[in-house]
Amino acid sequence: NFAAAFELKIEQNEFVESADIYLGEIAEFNEAELNSEQLIELRNLKVAKSPQPGYQKFLNKVLVELSIKNLGYDTADFRLKMPKQITIERKAAYIDISKVRAFVEEKLTEAFKLDSEKLVIEELNNPKSYQIAAGNGEYELQFASHSHFNFGNNNLIIEVVKDSVVQNRLYYRFKLGIKKQVFRSLKDLHYNSTLNRNDFEIVEKVIYQNPDQLVSSWENMQKKELKTTLKKGDYLSYQLIKNPYLVQWGDRLKVTIVKNNVVLSSYVTARERGKLGDEITVENENSGYRFQVEVISENEVKYLSP
Repeated sequence: NFAAAFELKIEQNEFVESADIYLGEIAEFNEAELNSEQLIELRNLKVAKSPQPGYQKFLNKVLVELSIKNLGYDTADFRLKMPKQITIERKAAYIDISKVRAFVEEKLTEAFKLDSEKLVIEELNNPKSYQIAAGNGEYELQFASHSHFNFGNNNLIIEVVKDSVVQNRLYYRFKLGIKKQVFRSLKDLHYNSTLNRNDFEIVEKVIYQNPDQLVSSWENMQKKELKTTLKKGDYLSYQLIKNPYLVQWGDRLKVTIVKNNVVLSSYVTARERGKLGDEITVENENSGYRFQVEVISENEVKYLSP
């Protein structure tokens, strides 16, 4: 038992910043005869979980008393001046949408290895600001580990990290596109037509789905034939050309790996387009590891040993 007596005072309404309610954050101490170790222990005592930033919760006097007693103090060792039930409110801060957008733009530019001017981020129904936990110290933004992004509509989970602890999770909705130079037909072209560069003009277009499906270079287009009609004003894509690439950028493919006479299979994402027999780069869906494979069909590739 402790011979020292001390007094605590907790008001009807208290404010906290941390994810947990610490006694030292809500109580005023009369430190009579407490040594430094006892005082530190009491101040760092976790009484309960805090509410979400900007919200309130009730805290009962009985819970505070029991928490102190769990440290080994008896009822006679302390006096708690506190209403039977108080309100705890967690302070909130705000992140402007522009900061979140800048973070996403930077990370996507790095991921696609493109100039930011080439990427198009069209925001979809996001708030003007996000409410997060208040407090001292800098915070960082990071993508949640299971987040992924694609061309088209996205709903990214972004984590707010402070002192290596995830404080909040934000949802950022956007439509991702890319600006590319593509070929637009100047006239109607019929089935079996041989492609002629003079029949097309180069225009810049924002593409939101499967950007590698549209032809952006005339290289290897000579003597190619259309397998369908192409109307004036339409864009030239590999799907319209006879003998197109079997695999397009971003395709989900089954990969077969033969190791020690054991056949394993998994799924990867194509990071190049390719025809039958081409060697292309793919990316493991879980680890992000990239390696070379051989195209053996439009939905399957074979692992190439280094």
